[in-house]
Amino acid sequence: MSRNGSGTYSLPAGNPVVTGTTISSTWANTTLTDIANALTGSLATDGQTTATGNLNMGTNRIVNTSDPTNAQDVATKNYVDTYVGALGTMSTQNANNVAITGGSISSILEGATVTGTAPSASIDYDFKTQAVRYYTSNNSTNFTVNVRGNSTTSLDSLMAVGQTATLVLMVTNGSTAYYANVIKIDGTTVTPKTINGIAITSGNANSVDIYTLTIVKTASATFTTFASQSKYA
Repeated sequence: MSRNGSGTYSLPAGNPVVTGTTISSTWANTTLTDIANALTGSLATDGQTTATGNLNMGTNRIVNTSDPTNAQDVATKNYVDTYVGALGTMSTQNANNVAITGGSISSILEGATVTGTAPSASIDYDFKTQAVRYYTSNNSTNFTVNVRGNSTTSLDSLMAVGQTATLVLMVTNGSTAYYANVIKIDGTTVTPKTINGIAITSGNANSVDIYTLTIVKTASATFTTFASQSKYA
């Protein structure tokens, strides 16, 4: 098997046996690094075990955890699965979007930011940082929530038309209640739809108010926002 460079690469026949990072059987002495280097060509359209030219399918890649310097494109994974077999533990690198169709997830952990202060009069909710944000100190002012990707990324650029984003904001109130009186997306004020059409006009004393925002992108820089507020005490 050739390593690196251009040209045509034909993978050995037979069923490979993977032990650690070494492939034996008819693939004897062929390492996973050799396979990765061979697969730097684009996949042949005839579906055979041949790769030619250069493969550049973007920044979403798979990495063999034992040799992360030889990342190959996610598009190569099906090719590897078909002709190489199980390559051990794989992990995603630089993957901003993961799409699962017709499958299932047993459980998922979402990022949460727990802040030992109260919200300021204007807070930026960076959706790329967390799905839940919890302020644990008693609030002292009504506040504006501006939802964005982060300081350099708009929410609009993260979402495609027809996608939704759901976020949770937890705010602690003491004996005087305050609330989120303005909601913005990428710096633009929006009027959210609320339960039974009743606007949120106050907070709840001596409790934690939990705001849930579901944002639907309906067109470029155009969103429909659904908001709710629940009292927990």
